[in-house]
Amino acid sequence: MLLAAAPLARYLRLLVYYTTHLYGKLRSLSRRTYRTAFGDRNGRRGTAETCQSFRSKSSFAAVVITFKGLPMKDAIVVEDGATRQRRAIRMGCMIAMTTSSSAARFRIGASAHKEVSISAPPWTLFLFLLGFSSQGYAQSIENGSLDKPLDIRIDAGYTYDGNVTRAPNFADKRSEQFYSLNAGKSLIFPVAASSRFVLDGSVGGEVTRFFPKLGRVFGELQGELQYRKSADFYSPTFAVFGRASAEHYGSGLRSGYRYLAGISVRQTVTDRVSVFAAVAHTRRNANSGVFDSNDNSVQVNVDYTLGAHGTLYLAGDYRVGDVVSTGSLSLVNLDVAKVFVLDDAFTNPQLISYRFDSRAVVTTLGYNFPVDSSSSFDLSWRWEHSEATHQASFPGAGTTRYSDNQFGIVYLRRF
Repeated sequence: MLLAAAPLARYLRLLVYYTTHLYGKLRSLSRRTYRTAFGDRNGRRGTAETCQSFRSKSSFAAVVITFKGLPMKDAIVVEDGATRQRRAIRMGCMIAMTTSSSAARFRIGASAHKEVSISAPPWTLFLFLLGFSSQGYAQSIENGSLDKPLDIRIDAGYTYDGNVTRAPNFADKRSEQFYSLNAGKSLIFPVAASSRFVLDGSVGGEVTRFFPKLGRVFGELQGELQYRKSADFYSPTFAVFGRASAEHYGSGLRSGYRYLAGISVRQTVTDRVSVFAAVAHTRRNANSGVFDSNDNSVQVNVDYTLGAHGTLYLAGDYRVGDVVSTGSLSLVNLDVAKVFVLDDAFTNPQLISYRFDSRAVVTTLGYNFPVDSSSSFDLSWRWEHSEATHQASFPGAGTTRYSDNQFGIVYLRRF
């Protein structure tokens, strides 16, 4: 045991020595601070963050830049002031870049908020970009390789659902609590100077407190082709995306597959506000025909950055198509249903699940605040209201409709 400890002690001594030596070298370098600037739509300019350069006599410059107050998922385009070559990276990572010009320009990408110009010596320039983001990975447009060998995102969450049965009647409503754990990874592949393909894979699961057959495990794969005409601050990002997922529930009726396809656009409005919009079609194939569904949706999302304090977001979703509600066996429910089945997840008392055509509105209000450079908490309130497009055929039945509230908290971390 002592023999095994001796090499470890020697290694630690060497590590302390070289760390101290490097720290002393950095302190001996002359320090120079550069001011960065950003411009708004009207051309006005103002100072933003600061960056520091450590310079030595060996023609070496290391510039450390910190972008504060930027929301998650922001991409930065680094542009060589002379050659106009660009590299796209994500916040929360490092990148090295050489330039022969006296200025390197930084521009926030798809969900841009600032444009930054840095004056630096005309020799080799190394740029290390650090940011408040859970997107702990870097991507070079030239070679498409990830700067981090391990880039996995993990999230663990809790959700309270006030009407998990989506029932119109109070007597049929059931509440439930979900505990989730998910993991995922993204890969970015350059296609051209103004486009790229993003491949995202994830796996996860949910367990429930009261109705165990509502628990599930899933695997999901999504591909997205993104296009952005230029690195201009207000240039929008267009995308075509598709997603396929497999789900296995404790309920044998619900297990199956989901497919989604759509188009989207992301637009920066100001240095704090960005807007995302999408049109999508969703199809679900389950073991039971009741849970087979098709719907079309239009979604709009607005993000508002609160600087280093996080991001507020508001989303609205309008859907037309199939929904599934669960309730007691009644004449109204059977009349509006296209198909129904005895639900194996709600057996005491026995409820039925039935599918019908509806129009639904879903809104989400959330707040995401960073814990550190690689983790954050997300709080959200989701409200859903659905109304059948066809009424029951007999007089006095009224319109079938339901409302639901969901409250959730999620911890997100990137490794």
